[in-house]
Amino acid sequence: MRIICFGDSITYGESDPINGGWADQLKNDYVLAYQDSIRQETVLYNLGVGGETTDGLAARFNNEYLSRAINSQKSLVIFSYGANDIVIHKNKNIVPIKYFIRNLSQCIEFAKSKKSEVILLGLTPISESIEGKENQHGNIRFDKDIKLYNQALEKLAQKNQVLFVDTYSKFCKKGKQNLLAKDGVHPNTNGHLVIYSIIKSKLNFNIDF
Repeated sequence: MRIICFGDSITYGESDPINGGWADQLKNDYVLAYQDSIRQETVLYNLGVGGETTDGLAARFNNEYLSRAINSQKSLVIFSYGANDIVIHKNKNIVPIKYFIRNLSQCIEFAKSKKSEVILLGLTPISESIEGKENQHGNIRFDKDIKLYNQALEKLAQKNQVLFVDTYSKFCKKGKQNLLAKDGVHPNTNGHLVIYSIIKSKLNFNIDF
């Protein structure tokens, strides 16, 4: 089994100095599971890129996928995008929602054409303290956009018959302020642990949804 995780700095593991983020925690699970075996049957690739939007994903996805997938093995692709797509620039989102969905649709179609399973990971919330405020990078985010993009992701998942994982509701239920780093955007170590736990609960070694 090949598990290929595409995303931005949240997937990469930023703001989790202890475990390296949710994707690396999953990767370590599989390393430990096969530590006494001759070979590792399930391999996870963390392809998170800081600052990336779905425009960047669409440009690199096919080549990145083909360089890691093996025809004789099942593959699972996890997409985790939106935190940068929603950023406001010149009074609009950097990647407007219709292009956000177009980009992901192209990648899902390609992955499914190669018989891969797909998971769409929803956007996590931001802190109220940064709502509508420009940060040190000149970025502005709104919670209303997070909700709209999450709704669009859920509809996209239903349309393509793939799994949508709602992280927003879980963060809010557990108290998002305790799960976000000081920048108000990235999950902290506890936040990454929540994402990891949600995804792990959806997976087994057979990837049987």
